[in-house]
Amino acid sequence: MAFDPFSIHDYHDKVRAKIEAGEPGYAQSVINEVLVSYEAASFRGPVYAYDVVAFGTPARVSVLLDLMIIDVARSEGIASPRTFTRARVERLVADFSSFPITYLKPRRRAELLQRFYLDNGAPGGGLLL
Repeated sequence: MAFDPFSIHDYHDKVRAKIEAGEPGYAQSVINEVLVSYEAASFRGPVYAYDVVAFGTPARVSVLLDLMIIDVARSEGIASPRTFTRARVERLVADFSSFPITYLKPRRRAELLQRFYLDNGAPGGGLLL
């Protein structure tokens, strides 16, 4: 049995079950080698992650959420319907698009997010509030 002082693995299992059941407002992804769960409306806080050696994990919740939105668009994370706000995804697209054309990585991220979440008939459109 793994050492799990905060029962984080149980919590991640519960979030994954809610995503699989299609309950709105949940997402999961592995960010910097740490499993992170997102809950749109939570008393525990919107993001829950724990790893005693996860010193590289970004501390700001907003950074974790942005990375999770990108991971879900890449099919590297999972989310249930009505989890992310349209305004947040639009802001990410605008931010990434503002880089000069020579910066390929942010421009490609903007295109990915636009196609996955915002275009008409986008596969990720149902994940937005």
